[in-house]
Amino acid sequence: MAKGDQAEIAEQIRLFGKNLRRARLDAGLTQVQLAAAAPLDRAAISRLECGERAPDLATILRISAPLKLAPRDLLRGIGPADTPHPTRPQRPLSDDPPGAHFGANLKRARTRAGISQERLALDAKVDRAAISVYENGGREPNLRTVLKLAFKLDIRPEVLLEGVQAKIHRSGQAR
Repeated sequence: MAKGDQAEIAEQIRLFGKNLRRARLDAGLTQVQLAAAAPLDRAAISRLECGERAPDLATILRISAPLKLAPRDLLRGIGPADTPHPTRPQRPLSDDPPGAHFGANLKRARTRAGISQERLALDAKVDRAAISVYENGGREPNLRTVLKLAFKLDIRPEVLLEGVQAKIHRSGQAR
């Protein structure tokens, strides 16, 4: 990735951290409380809020559940400002795993952009096989990858997380 692209991704990760901090404070939680509810180490919450760490999708799901937010809500305001607001998923939300929703959203966005998996992989500096695995719901990406893909598709990253929800156990913990 070009240095400018890397700087943009780093800035987007920092904005994710700001969104996370704002959501945590709005929920009236301390870092310790959110860490216990997620469950994560308190230092991990701090690194996320400072933009020092890009979480994987599983971590985004674990932190969004105790905040009572959809994972995509943590990505609001990140990405190109002039892209249209995301559309609702074409199929109803189901019990599909989060990776399946992400994959369907990625494939839909890539197809709308008229870009092949190979071209997207080359442009985003992501393995082409990984694009295929993501689209088939076989693997969940980390935030850095979500941001790189959204950046190259010229869409807001929240579009790729449309319909992705954490499943809540009866104990209130995300799964």
